[in-house]
Amino acid sequence: MKLLDELAEAFLDGLNDEMSYVLNRRTGEVLLDAPEDITGEPEIDWDDEEVTADLVMIPTVSSSEMYDVMVNFAKKQPDSITIHLINVLNGNKPFRFFKGKINELGIENHWYQFEQDYAKSRMTEWLEEFSKVKGSEE
Repeated sequence: MKLLDELAEAFLDGLNDEMSYVLNRRTGEVLLDAPEDITGEPEIDWDDEEVTADLVMIPTVSSSEMYDVMVNFAKKQPDSITIHLINVLNGNKPFRFFKGKINELGIENHWYQFEQDYAKSRMTEWLEEFSKVKGSEE
């Protein structure tokens, strides 16, 4: 899997308080930092500067940002679909019912592509910002 794909996956998967993803700047490897009972490996020791010198936390999507992404997706659909999606997003449990509605409408593949494109775009921006900051430190 390409780095950008891994970063996008980590960005979208990061809505979990128990785990986070980090990028090893030296190797380009995406690592999961989670309790040992989840991964089978010890968590990253953030107090050990030698271990963490090359690690940087990968940002994750917030629920409000993801809600905005769903609204943007809905607005890009034909009017008949937009109405259904906006109604679901304005109701109770919008995340759950949005997923159900896109499946019902048969547009889940379009949604997942839109979501991936968004995540890749955000991670590209992050990498660009990160390299600017990294360059100014050297």
